[in-house]
Amino acid sequence: MTDTQIFHDSPVDRAFRAKRFSGRLAVYTLLALWAVICLFPIYWTLTTSFKMAPDVMKGNMIPWVDFTPKWLGWKSLGLSPDTLGDDNTVRAEFLKRFTNSAIVSVVSSVLAVVLSRFNYKFLWMRNGDISFFFLSQLILPPVVLALPMLVLYKELALLDTRIGLILLYTLSVLPIVVWIMRDQFSSIPTELEEAALVDGLSIGGA
Repeated sequence: MTDTQIFHDSPVDRAFRAKRFSGRLAVYTLLALWAVICLFPIYWTLTTSFKMAPDVMKGNMIPWVDFTPKWLGWKSLGLSPDTLGDDNTVRAEFLKRFTNSAIVSVVSSVLAVVLSRFNYKFLWMRNGDISFFFLSQLILPPVVLALPMLVLYKELALLDTRIGLILLYTLSVLPIVVWIMRDQFSSIPTELEEAALVDGLSIGGA
């Protein structure tokens, strides 16, 4: 009859696993805390829309515990359950403005990312002068350009238009996007891109 050998972890292995578990627990705890901090403004905005004025001033935060949710704010916009079926000009105007904001923000973000491609180091797309030009816009505060942009928009008839807002928002965020994308793509080795091109990938695929 053969003896069955049972292997037990050494004290060093147990200490290592305990240390690794503690490290991961600390990291996940910090990440969870950071997620709460980042998401709290959204939670605050959403819950505030269901509060009365005294609840807002008191800082009550937990629904049905600190305060009773009310549809008064949503009702004024025609978005409460009892007003959704009614014709409401306020709701129509609100949805129109919300749609305009969504279109302008999405198109501006996409356009800024596309234009920031000029600072990539993908062969013919590489252009350090264009990248420097956009980054140099961070030197000036945005308020300096307010009056010149107002005069320019008035001459070009771009005031109160979607195209005007899209161009303005794109120019406002483009330096930041170029800065972020430049640092990100600078970490990619050129040899990796060249190897991908040799393997048959296109410039976009590489």
